[in-house]
Amino acid sequence: MKSHSFYIVFACVVLMLGFNNVIYYFTTKELIVGHVEDQSLLTAYNLRNAVDRYKKSEQYVEDMIGQQLRIAAVAAIDRLDPKAANVTNEQLKQLSMELGVSHITLLQPQGDDIVGVRSSDPAEINMSTKKWGYWFSAFRQLWSNREVTIPEGQKLLNYWSGPIGYADTDPSKIDKWGYYYDGSTDYIINPYVEDVQIKQYDRLAGPDVILNKMIEVNPSILELTGFNYNTFGNPLKVSKSQSGDYFVALPNRPILFGTNQYSDPERDLKSVKLAFDSEKPITYTAVVNSHKILKSFIPVPSRSGNPQADVPYVIGVVFDYNTIQEELNDQIRSIINRIAIMTGLSLIFLVIVFRMIKRNKDEAVRVTQEAYIDEVNDMFTTIRGQRHDFLNHVQTIHTFLQLKKYEDLHRYTGELLGEIRQTNDIIQIGHPAVAAIVQSKVVIAMDKKIDFRHDFLLTGNFNLGVTSVDIVIIIGNLVDNAFDEVVQLPVHERWVELCGSYHAGNLVISVRNPGRTLSDEEKAKIFTPGYSTKKTADHSGLGLAVTKKRVGYYKGTITVESDQEQGTVFIVSIPLQRFGKTS
Repeated sequence: MKSHSFYIVFACVVLMLGFNNVIYYFTTKELIVGHVEDQSLLTAYNLRNAVDRYKKSEQYVEDMIGQQLRIAAVAAIDRLDPKAANVTNEQLKQLSMELGVSHITLLQPQGDDIVGVRSSDPAEINMSTKKWGYWFSAFRQLWSNREVTIPEGQKLLNYWSGPIGYADTDPSKIDKWGYYYDGSTDYIINPYVEDVQIKQYDRLAGPDVILNKMIEVNPSILELTGFNYNTFGNPLKVSKSQSGDYFVALPNRPILFGTNQYSDPERDLKSVKLAFDSEKPITYTAVVNSHKILKSFIPVPSRSGNPQADVPYVIGVVFDYNTIQEELNDQIRSIINRIAIMTGLSLIFLVIVFRMIKRNKDEAVRVTQEAYIDEVNDMFTTIRGQRHDFLNHVQTIHTFLQLKKYEDLHRYTGELLGEIRQTNDIIQIGHPAVAAIVQSKVVIAMDKKIDFRHDFLLTGNFNLGVTSVDIVIIIGNLVDNAFDEVVQLPVHERWVELCGSYHAGNLVISVRNPGRTLSDEEKAKIFTPGYSTKKTADHSGLGLAVTKKRVGYYKGTITVESDQEQGTVFIVSIPLQRFGKTS
C-alpha cells in the first residue's frame, strides 16, 4: 500500500512539473519581450542623459557668448555718442568689425513700442519688438530699472541676453543677442552674433550625433525620436517675420531631434500624450513600412520648470521585432534544454528527498515512542518504589506512636497521603501517554518548586482520535510554556493547573497559570513561529506554533485568554470518538 502511495505521489509530481514547465515556457517568452522593452527604456534613459549633458554644455557655451556680447556692448558705449541721433549706421558697421560681432543695433522707446533706430544691419532699422513676448518685457524692465527679473534668459549687471533663436528680420539665420543699458545713453545697445560656434558644436556633439551613434552600436534599434510634448500632433505653429518670411521657432518644432520615419500618427500622438501625462513608459507593436516594430515612448519632463528654455519631450525608441524574435527563439531553445535537464534532476532529487523524509519520520516516531515508554516506566517505577517503601512508612508511624510524638506523626502522614494521592491521581488517568506526560511534568514541577495541579481523569473505553505522539506534544508544550512563565514569580505564587475533560464530543484540555496579562497584540502573535514573549536566548518561539499546527491537523482549535484575576489560560478543543463512556 505504501509503495502504491509513493507512485501516486510520484506521478502527481511529474504532472505538476510538466504543467509548471509549460507555464514557465510562456512566462519566459513574456519576460524576454519585457527584457527588450527594458532595453528600449535603458536606451531612452541613456539618450536622455546624453541630451541633458549636451544641453548643459550648450548652455555653458551660450552663456560664454552672452558674456562676450556684454563686454562688446560696454566697449561700444565708450566709443559711441550717448545720443542715438548722433550715431551713424556706418559707424556701427565699422565698430562691429572691430569688436568681432556680426552687427550692432540701437533700440529706443517710441510710444508703446521699442524700435531699432540705428543698426549696422539695414534690416534692423525701424524693427518693432512689441510682439516679441517676454523679450519685449525684458526690454521694458531693462529700460525702466536697468535690471531684468523675468525667469527667461541670461541676466547680468545692466544686461540681458535671450536664448538662441531665429532672427525676426531674417529667419534663415540663428543668432545670439545681447542687450545693455546703464542709463548713460538714450538707447539700449544690442550687439549680436550669428551663432556659428553653437551650430558647429551641435554638428559635432548634438542630439542627432548621439542617437546616430546609439543606432550604430545597436542594430536592433531602427530609429530614435524626440517628440515635443507641447506641439507634436497639433497644428504647426508658424511665425511670420518682419521680413515677410515664415518660420517655426525652435521651441515649437514637433520633432526636436531624430527622425520619425516609422510613424503611426494616431497611435504615436496618443502614446506621446499618455506617456507624458501618466509619467510612465508606453509600448506598442505594429507593422510600419513592412517592418514589424516594437515602439516605446519614455517621458522627459521639463527639468527647470521653464518651458521656453527647457522644452518637455518624449523619447521614441523603435526596435526591429524580427531581431527580437530571432533572439527570442534562441533563448527559448536554450530554456527548453535547461528545463528538460532540470526536470530530470528534480525527479531524482524528489526520490531522494521522499526516502529521506520517510526515514526521518520513522526515526522521529521511534524516538518519541521510546521517550513515551521511558516516561511510562518512570511512572510505574515510582509506584513500585512507593510499595517497596510501604514497610518503612509503617515502621516510622509505629515509632511515632510509641514515642507519643503525635504532631510529628500528623505532619509525616500528611506528607505521605499527599504523595500517595498524587500518584493515585496519575494512575487513574485512563490514557497511558497522558499519564506518562503528567508524571514527567510532576517531577519537573517539584524541581522548579511549582505547585502543579492536574485534574485529568479519562474513564471508560475510548479512542481519542489523536496519536500518543501528538497528545504528548500538545500537553507537553502547553505545560512547559506555563512553567517558563511562572518560574519568574516568587515561589509562593508559582502554580500551574492542567485540566482535561469531555465536552460536546470534544476532548478539551486547558492549562492555566498566573503572571502578567498578555496584550491583544501578543495574543495575536503568540502562535507565530519564532515569536516568544521570553527574553532569554534559549527560547526558539516554536513550541506554541507546533502545538497549534498539531491541533489544526485534527480539525481542533486552540485559544488563549488572559486577564489580571484569572491569569493566562490556553484552551485546546479536539473532536474525538469515545465508546462505552462511563460516568
